[in-house]
Amino acid sequence: MENATCQLALSLVEEGPYFLERGGDAKMKRSESKNRTGDETLSRLTGFSTGALERGDYRKALRWLCEHEVDTVEISALRFSELKPLICDLDRLETTSFRYVSFHAPSSFEPEQEKEVVKLLEPVFQRGWNIVVHPDVIRKPALWRHFGSCLLIENMDRRKSVGRTVKELVAVFERLPEAKMCLDVAHARQLDTTLTLLFELIRQFQDRIAEIHISELDSHCRHVPMSRCAVNDYRSLPWLKALAVPVIIESMLDGGRKDWRTEELSLAKQALDRPASPETLAAPVAKAG
Repeated sequence: MENATCQLALSLVEEGPYFLERGGDAKMKRSESKNRTGDETLSRLTGFSTGALERGDYRKALRWLCEHEVDTVEISALRFSELKPLICDLDRLETTSFRYVSFHAPSSFEPEQEKEVVKLLEPVFQRGWNIVVHPDVIRKPALWRHFGSCLLIENMDRRKSVGRTVKELVAVFERLPEAKMCLDVAHARQLDTTLTLLFELIRQFQDRIAEIHISELDSHCRHVPMSRCAVNDYRSLPWLKALAVPVIIESMLDGGRKDWRTEELSLAKQALDRPASPETLAAPVAKAG
């Protein structure tokens, strides 16, 4: 596994990673990025899910992000009841200050509501924003295919019966061949603490991964602030850090945890800031096997 890890990490860097913006349409090459942090790493677009900052209050979350000059956001409508009001409000939301915007579709709804959900998501698609979807809510793939590469399938945690492993996700992408992937590192880490599953997901789907979700899961599968152990696990993976895609923090930081937000942003950047050259990947690779 060590050789495969090394080859994957080097290939991801040598191919010229990109910072993705607005639905993957606008791209900025690594050499053009102004987000350098010294000579050793390249900073990536990193922000929050609105639902992680303010459950059900996306306007308040967006205000906080703008006030703190965070330029990356995933607008969340995890509950079906939140979707229509949010869609109706899109034109009134201030999103021009963000370099990357994506949208998380509801994670649960009845089968007879699927067609309505897809129809409601159309204005999001027209904006060119990536749409993150849990694979278990896709009962009729044909309804979702016209979203093309703006559709991001998220890998699941242990509560779900689909979309957890490489094999299960391959079956999903066979029905949605143009779709991309949202890699949730906490989901993969929960299922396999050796991080072998996370490596396998990246190796299999590196060309599809368009966004990363980062957090830690507790014993009830809730997204919580990252422990130092989780941060160190993510930092140990050069092939994860080599993925040059936006990162969305899903750690729940509402209520009494609001003061933790800037620290969580710092931890996410520590965990996933990328080595600036293939040479800087060489030292930690041996530890990843």
